[in-house]
Amino acid sequence: MEKNLEIANQKKKIALFGSIIIITTIILTAIFIPQILANNDTNKDYEDISVDVACSMINATVSFPNLIILDVRSQSEYDSGHLNNSILIPVDQLESRLVEIDGYKNIKIIVHCRSGSRSTTASEILAANEFSNVYNMLGGISIWIDAGYPSVLKNPSIYSFFLKKLYLLIL
Repeated sequence: MEKNLEIANQKKKIALFGSIIIITTIILTAIFIPQILANNDTNKDYEDISVDVACSMINATVSFPNLIILDVRSQSEYDSGHLNNSILIPVDQLESRLVEIDGYKNIKIIVHCRSGSRSTTASEILAANEFSNVYNMLGGISIWIDAGYPSVLKNPSIYSFFLKKLYLLIL
């Protein structure tokens, strides 16, 4: 009788352990499979690049003489600072304004936004509309600036005024 009780307890433990393994597997699958599939998207018709690669491309005017920089942020974001010689077309206007950049379908285009989300959407739109050399700058202008790369300020006198005030406060 005691032996039967012991066997029954062991079966319960095995069943519980098996249930825990199955539940853990389901949870891990639900968490990681979408990420794996997203990272292995081989059907992308654009290339993700770092700000370092983007900067190298921008500075390599001999290798990339016709390079286009497409800023897909809002006008106010653009006005607060942007990459030199960039073209502003906010992502929510991109599809309706494709005609403005239609001549660049075979030219290398670096697409960027503030942090990388809108530029991904814009890169997908461009690729879907037969733009063949699209480069999505990961991390956007935020990472660009954090890396110390140059940007253009629309009204530098206001910004320099505040920077001077900040400098004086630090001293």
